[in-house]
Amino acid sequence: MDPVTAARTLVEELFPGALYAFLGGSSVTGRRTPTSDLDVVVVIDGLARPVKESRRWREWPVELLVHSRTSLLAFVEQDVARDRPTLMRLCADGVLLVDRSDGQAAELQRELRARLDAGPGPLPAPRLDRARYVLSDLLDDLAGGGDPGERAFTSWHVVEETARLALSLAGRWHGDGKWLLRELRAQDPELAAELLAARDDPARLAAAATGVLDRAGGRLWEGHRIEADPFHQPLRHVPSSGLSGGTAQTPGMRRLAAISDGTTGSRRLWMGQTHVSPATRSADHHHGASETAIYVVSGTPSFVFLEDGRERRVDTGPGDYVFVPPYVPHREENPDPSREAVVVIARSTQEAIVVNLPDLRPR
Repeated sequence: MDPVTAARTLVEELFPGALYAFLGGSSVTGRRTPTSDLDVVVVIDGLARPVKESRRWREWPVELLVHSRTSLLAFVEQDVARDRPTLMRLCADGVLLVDRSDGQAAELQRELRARLDAGPGPLPAPRLDRARYVLSDLLDDLAGGGDPGERAFTSWHVVEETARLALSLAGRWHGDGKWLLRELRAQDPELAAELLAARDDPARLAAAATGVLDRAGGRLWEGHRIEADPFHQPLRHVPSSGLSGGTAQTPGMRRLAAISDGTTGSRRLWMGQTHVSPATRSADHHHGASETAIYVVSGTPSFVFLEDGRERRVDTGPGDYVFVPPYVPHREENPDPSREAVVVIARSTQEAIVVNLPDLRPR
């Protein structure tokens, strides 16, 4: 049985209701070896928790990545933030095994392929300086090292940091392990060959690394300085009249931002108010990666979510607190026919993430 047939059979057997699934990795890139596993990404509509599992299926080694549509995109963004597009590549370059999504899977592949082709873009100046400093410091260690074991470890570190800097200068993705070499070979095969040939020759390796450093602006050690003063920033006062409605909204409720990048310059926190009119319910929604803390100021709002497939209500009153975990679909309701419900909200992400949904089912 060939890898694609095996992966397709696996999905149909273990995940008969899968929305779509991809087979990626070495099995579809021509780099398959006797120890290569089947890298299978499965997307299930309504899956509550993503799962990563290594297992054997009919003697095939399998790496299973099981996601909802929401968690798949969230994990892609985590990879992108590290300049390592592992999951994005599995989906964009993978073989579509199953598709019950009415074209969503193919569109997702096109979008991810465009992001892969565009690359992460150039490094911001502070990160570039940091990369130059790290590699410069390693080259000093390589030149002064006398212990053969330490020199060997330092040499491999120089190889990796040189490869990462070269890829960053080209605005290309990084990787870990063999994928770092694959990315470098695709971008600069001559440098990849030179680093491999020079890994046991400190002088030759230093010359290769210095060539990349010169393209980045040269060595940077003496004079490298990072200033930060998180202890002496002024307090910011936001009066009640200064709350802003310029934030993400959901039908049936009104949000006002108090603490945000726009109002105070905050970087990791969002805080504000939510107002729900009498006898009104909001649309269903979630807040992405944000953890949300809610304090009830006035009224008797109810918070509704699904538990074991059934709606559950949390009825509250003034002084109560509610915690909403990331990605949990929910809505706010105000059953009082005459009083507005007002709550104060704090979120763990500076951006006020709001994803409005047609219903409470996880996606």
